[in-house]
This record gives sequence, structure tokens and C-alpha cells, in this order.
Amino acid sequence: MKKFLLVLAVIIGVIALLPILGNKVADKVLKDGIELLTSNGLELKNDKTDSTYLSTKKHYEFLLSDASKFISYINQNSDAKIPHISDSIMSGATVGVDIQYSNFPFSSKVLVDIYPLSLPTKMTSELRKEDINFYIYIDKLLKSKGILYHINYYMDDELFNGYIKNIDEAYMFDNGTKMTFKLLNSTYYGEGSLIAPRNLQTGISNIIININKSGENIVLEMHDLTSASTFESQSTYAASAAMKSMLISVSKSNSDKLEAELNNMKVNISSNTQGNKAELYTKSSLEEFKINSSGINIIASGFNYDISLEAIDKDSYEEFIKLTSQTNTNNSAEFEQKFQATIIKLLSKGLSFSVADLSINKIARKDKKAIEGFSVMARVVLNEDANLAKKLKSSSKSLTDSINLSSTIKISKELYMLINKEAPVTAVANSLAKEDGNKLVFEIKLNKSKLTVNDKEIK
Repeated sequence: MKKFLLVLAVIIGVIALLPILGNKVADKVLKDGIELLTSNGLELKNDKTDSTYLSTKKHYEFLLSDASKFISYINQNSDAKIPHISDSIMSGATVGVDIQYSNFPFSSKVLVDIYPLSLPTKMTSELRKEDINFYIYIDKLLKSKGILYHINYYMDDELFNGYIKNIDEAYMFDNGTKMTFKLLNSTYYGEGSLIAPRNLQTGISNIIININKSGENIVLEMHDLTSASTFESQSTYAASAAMKSMLISVSKSNSDKLEAELNNMKVNISSNTQGNKAELYTKSSLEEFKINSSGINIIASGFNYDISLEAIDKDSYEEFIKLTSQTNTNNSAEFEQKFQATIIKLLSKGLSFSVADLSINKIARKDKKAIEGFSVMARVVLNEDANLAKKLKSSSKSLTDSINLSSTIKISKELYMLINKEAPVTAVANSLAKEDGNKLVFEIKLNKSKLTVNDKEIK
């Protein structure tokens, strides 16, 4: 019995110590993470810890003191690149981070809230000078965590999900202009590290912007946006995006109104460097596009494009990708020359550009019957040429010797007549056209600087 009680006491003691041990392990992980961030452009301005026996809450405030260094770190470790202009815009911003986790080591879930607390220095200065009331409104919005990312991160499995807090704001400027902004039901899910996830899926139900000024009303609406990305590396990835609808509307009190509407748009992009040569693919489709105003009323449906770059020298391509991540931090003449030399090296190794499909199925104007559209297929081969750099400095003819082109353009007779009416086509183009049922066909070829259209040489 004594041995049993002793073992039981040890077990109870170990269980009692688990939260303490778990807290120490989590503290070590957070400490390492903060050291990494503060050595890459962030400055820790404030931190606070509230800990109970079962859980721990931590609050941090970071100042983006060296935006260029921080963006460089993000771009070197992430597949999505932050634009060059962002470093000057972001410098001086303050970001709050709240972290909560269980003290039991077998619970790997960490709750994270990230939210901006203040605007960047340059933006603050300009906004205070131009519109102090709007600055006060924005400052109050940020300090109340009006813009917030919530993340549930599972450290053991490297999984995360979360949401962006709904934004539904309206503001009246001193000049009477009213602006509303809504971002609703934004969620995401991913695998891998938060900076460079292997997989990422996002969704947004609605983005709505409305500006009303002196009888003029501008509306932008986007609905049901989704995206999904898978990354093997910075040069091998697949990404897709879709949007159910987008509306842009500009209306005035004198009844003038312009509306543009997109329906069911899809985009797919992929890059692959796992074979002997690199490959890039992009495809997009748009079910319907409408534009309506007092002078224009057009509906186009069945828009598609399918474009690829193939047979790209892998080493040159990966060198190009690597250099693009440095363009925001290195503006020296030496770097610019190196960047240009890398592009020429990439092209000199040869590549193939293909348009498998570029087409619009139907086009209709107000009160008119829909007419057939057009389609384009093309393939351009840039042959490998060690002397390409020299040819770029010489005549264009020497450059075209390295290019082979084969393209087929088909356009409905109705659309061709409409184009000819609005912007008359030359007599030469008319004489080159070849009929194929209800379509006019142009087969264009370029080989060894010889250009032909429907087997007729163009000199």
C-alpha cells in the first residue's frame, strides 16, 4: 500500500508540474521567436505577461523601426513578395500581438491576435497635417483593435486557421464626403510556418467600398472571393483564385451612370522547377463581363486565356527569382546591371511561349443580337543563342533570326465588320484574310526573319 501511495504521489506530482514545465517550454519558443524578429527590423517596445496555473497570456508591442530590413527578411523566407514601395510606407508603424496558450505541454494550440496600433510615421505626419479629424478617427479605430487578425496555431502539426475581424466602418469628411468600407467573413487555413506556409487557403464573403460626394456616388463591390496556394519553394508553386462577382459603379445626380460588372472569374497560376527545365502556366476564365453607360452597352461572355512559358533554363530562372527578392533593398547601379545580365542570360538559353487559348465566345451590344467573338492560338520559340546580348545592341533583324512564331487568329465576320466600321482596317489586312465558314482566319508565321500571313510573304 505504501508503494502504491508513493507511486501515486509521484504521478500526481508530475501532473502538477506539467503546467510549469509546459510554460517554460512555450516561453523558450516565444523568446527565440522574438529574438529573431528584433534582429530583423522590429523593436520590442512593451511586453506584459498574465499567467495562471492553467494558462498564460502575453501582450507585446512592436515598433517597425527598420522596415527595409524586415521586408527583406519576409521576402527571403516567403513566396509572396511585398512591393518595393512598402518599406517607406510601413516604417514607424506599431503592431500589437496577444498570445495565449495552455501551460500543459501536450496542448500545442496557441491563440494569436495581431493588430496595428498606430500608423507609420510618414502616413501619420501627412494625415495629421491634411485632416486631423480623420487621423483621430483612424487612430481611435486602431487602438480599439478595429483591424485584427486572429490565428489558431497548432505548433506540433504546423497547422493554422483563423479570420480577419469584420470591418464595417463609415466616416463623414469635413467636406461632406461620406465613405463606407466593409470587409466581411474573411477566413484562412494553412499548413507550415506562418511566414512561409506550404499550403494556404483564404476566403472573403464581401468587400464593399462606397464613396458619396456632392451627388456623385462611387461603389466597388466584390463577393465570394477564394484562393488556394501550394508552395514547394519560391520557384515551384501552384495558386488559384476565384471571385463570384465584382461591380464598379459611378453615378451622378444628372443621371449619368457607368457600371462595369464581372461574373465568375477564375485564375490559376503555377510554376515548376522540379524537371530539367522550368515551366510557368497561367489560365483564367470569365463567364461574363458587362459595361453599361449612356454611350456604351456591351456584354461579353466566355472569356478565356491559357498561357505558358516552357523550356526555361532552370538555373537562370532560379537566379532571376532570387534577385527579384532583393530589388526592394538594393538599388545600386551594380545590382541593376547584374539583374539585366541575368534576364539576358535567361533569354539566351532559349524558351518557348505558348498561347493555347485567348478567346471571347460572344459579344453583344445594346438591343443587338449577340455575335461570335474571336480566338487566338500562338507559339513563339526563342532559340538558344549565346550571342543574344550582342544582337540586342545591333539591328532588330539579327534578333528576329532567333525567333520562330506560329499563330492562328480566328475572328467572326460580324466582329470583323464591326471593328472595321469603328476603326477601319487597312486594305492589306482585308486582302490577307482567309474565309472559313462564318470566320476569317489569319495564320501568321515567322521563321528565319521571314514573315507570312496565310502563306503570303510580308516584306
